[in-house]
Amino acid sequence: MRVIRRFSAVLVGFVFFVAGVLKLMDPVGAGLVVEDYLKFLHLGFLSGFSNVMGVGLALFETLLGAALITGVWRKITAIATGVLLGAFTILTFVLYLRNPRMDCGCFGEAIHLTHLQSLLKNIVLLALWALACLPLGKLERTRKVKYVSFPIAAVSVCLFLLYSSLSIPLVDFTPFKPGAELMLPEDIDDPTDDSTPTLSLSNATGEYVDSLMVSGRMMTVSVYEPGRLKPRHWEKVERFVQETSLLGYTPMVLMATTPEMAETLVSSPQILASTYFADRKKLLTLNRSNGGATFIDDGLIVMKWGIRRLPDRHTLEELAGTDVTESLLSEDNGNRVKFQAFLLYVFAIMLLL
Repeated sequence: MRVIRRFSAVLVGFVFFVAGVLKLMDPVGAGLVVEDYLKFLHLGFLSGFSNVMGVGLALFETLLGAALITGVWRKITAIATGVLLGAFTILTFVLYLRNPRMDCGCFGEAIHLTHLQSLLKNIVLLALWALACLPLGKLERTRKVKYVSFPIAAVSVCLFLLYSSLSIPLVDFTPFKPGAELMLPEDIDDPTDDSTPTLSLSNATGEYVDSLMVSGRMMTVSVYEPGRLKPRHWEKVERFVQETSLLGYTPMVLMATTPEMAETLVSSPQILASTYFADRKKLLTLNRSNGGATFIDDGLIVMKWGIRRLPDRHTLEELAGTDVTESLLSEDNGNRVKFQAFLLYVFAIMLLL
């Protein structure tokens, strides 16, 4: 029975940890999930705090998973886990009854569950939690070494969050992930389907120009919150537009605003001449970094960069002379290996130390 209880605790902890890390890898996406929940609960006035709430909840979920796996502070961890699972189960039951057009966001963009699947998942986790933690008075003692492994894992998770906050996600699970082909709006049966990689771009006159994105070597800059982009970042965007244009790319600055507002925010004629307009959520999905760049070759999404790490002239020249398939595979595989190595390292610390 002791082995079964411990296995159940580790299993629940594993689910919590992986679900939390997937959201911490994409802090902007975690904020979008919370934003959808706030709208569903008629708490839209709190949407300004959605990013902080999303990251905070994901970090708490991850650390709770680490505590379950290592077995530290078992009674406090058991109570916190039970309360969180209870809240999740009630919320997913309401979602199942109301069936709104939204994703539960349990595993970020990596795994999408229906409301029924999400509810059943929480019920199973509740049963495993009860098997692992009840009665609370009979929980086993923790080995002292685990009070060393948990802090190491916790610090590693916090450093991972810091890295994710300063860059784009290591692994992209969105519809606009590298390797995805952009589609034209007229080729889509359901325009409201967020899982379809289409942007619905328009120019300053309101004419839709998505066809520009599926022909040629495009370097796009996604500015989903133009008013929050710092002057030094606008300068980086201007230099990037100039360099990409000189090297044979077609630069496009995609903004989530109106043409009139764009003219008040941007002083550079070269940026304005390359500016097109799209929905904020579409641009957030295309590139999580406000001002981040995306390389698109004949409609194929190849590579992405955050605003802090826009490619320099040497990188752009090298990219221009490299086969796009080779560039795509090299970048995607390298980032996946980094993420997998991080997970293996943390699980080794928690389970073997």
